[in-house]
Amino acid sequence: MGVSDLWQILEPVKQHIHLNNLGGKTIAVDLSLWVCESQTVKKMIGTVTKPHLRNLFFRISHLTLMDVKLVFVMEGEPPKLKADVINKRNQIRYGPSAKTWSQKTGRSHFKSVLRECLELLECLGIPWVQAAGEAEAMCAYLDASGYVDGCLTNDGDAFLYGARTVYRNFTMNTKDPHVDCYTMSSIKSNLGLDRDALVGLAILLGCDYLPKLSSCADA
Repeated sequence: MGVSDLWQILEPVKQHIHLNNLGGKTIAVDLSLWVCESQTVKKMIGTVTKPHLRNLFFRISHLTLMDVKLVFVMEGEPPKLKADVINKRNQIRYGPSAKTWSQKTGRSHFKSVLRECLELLECLGIPWVQAAGEAEAMCAYLDASGYVDGCLTNDGDAFLYGARTVYRNFTMNTKDPHVDCYTMSSIKSNLGLDRDALVGLAILLGCDYLPKLSSCADA
């Protein structure tokens, strides 16, 4: 679930972290994020048969060599409330001919791609867990419970689910391999926002489940 304009609000606490600084940490990764990113790499479109597998393999190899331990989280079934958002994203990604999503039909192609990724993870001996719903919610749970040192996801609502540390904008660019790091402690100390305040912002600003409030009368 995305929260409108949340990352702009959190911009003052963003930390530019070199990938080497993740060494020794255990990170929960939203698998769907990396799959979606691989489908938008222009250099691989039409030249790489399965870009999601190539992207996943090289990222795992790179991070493993830096002693970063990974736990991948498999997306569960999205709620019916998210149907409109999924349909809009599919139209952007696949064009007007994209099939309409529903809980009954699901996202068969996307699920098959995820299953291929899981097969690769099992071959490599990389652990993964199945989320009941949103993957970032499970990532946040693992982080809040102390099982991992942070979440790698672009969904800021991970903080709403209780995450302590969120990494986003992962890149292995040779000139500047890095992630952007946000911590709940810095959000509280620098912006004065706790978890409840972030939930309130999601209601005011709009998210995947709720439209933006146009006036106080909508509340």
